[in-house]
Amino acid sequence: MPSGRTHDRITWFCLPCVGVISFALTQHLGLATISAAGFLFGGLMFGPDLDVRSRQTNRWGHLGWIWRPYRGWLRHRSWLSHGPLAGTLGRLLYLGVWILIVTLVGIEIANQSGQAAITWGDLGDALGHNLWKHRGVWLALVLGIETGAMSHSLSDWTVSWWKRTHRRAKSAPRRPRSRR
Repeated sequence: MPSGRTHDRITWFCLPCVGVISFALTQHLGLATISAAGFLFGGLMFGPDLDVRSRQTNRWGHLGWIWRPYRGWLRHRSWLSHGPLAGTLGRLLYLGVWILIVTLVGIEIANQSGQAAITWGDLGDALGHNLWKHRGVWLALVLGIETGAMSHSLSDWTVSWWKRTHRRAKSAPRRPRSRR
């Protein structure tokens, strides 16, 4: 497997290509920028190696503790962490649960203190409305995050494949040369 530093270099190296391709596909600078930002986030902070202690985990700083249960639930390099779509969607759902918990606690504290009167229905309506209204933005962001995560997984798979095939070639018995 490539080191964390190598994964970071791959992310930074591919970033301009992702931005150009995103712009070519969308013809919209804002969506291309969001997609490229998602790629950067997916490659540097939200990639498959959150299932182990890694550079990605360390980048979460004081919030890194939220990934400890995630690490305990998943085997490293399983399809649930490194797989296409499943890994990213699983991490998004996992992080979404944490965001929901913090939001609900914040709303409850605000309601108890009398500073705001927010109902759960209001929250659901606002969330659903904004997700639908800005679906192109959310799609660009999620696709960028997935692309960043997949650059990580693809480099892992490529290096593993190379090592396996190279190891087989080294360990294969050599035929003696015939002398002419």
